[in-house]
Amino acid sequence: MRACSFVCSVAVVFLCIDQFYSGLNWGRLFIGGFVVVAIWTDCECWLRYKIRHRRHG
Repeated sequence: MRACSFVCSVAVVFLCIDQFYSGLNWGRLFIGGFVVVAIWTDCECWLRYKIRHRRHG
């Protein structure tokens, strides 16, 4: 996992906690959804690389 994805995932956790305590803010949730998709895409590529690397080496 890249450092950027790690930092973004920590930010998403804090966003979820903030939404729980302060009420729903649909704008933040919308942007958080984009961040989650970006993290998922990055981690999926990273996992594919690790699996491929493990098979061949």
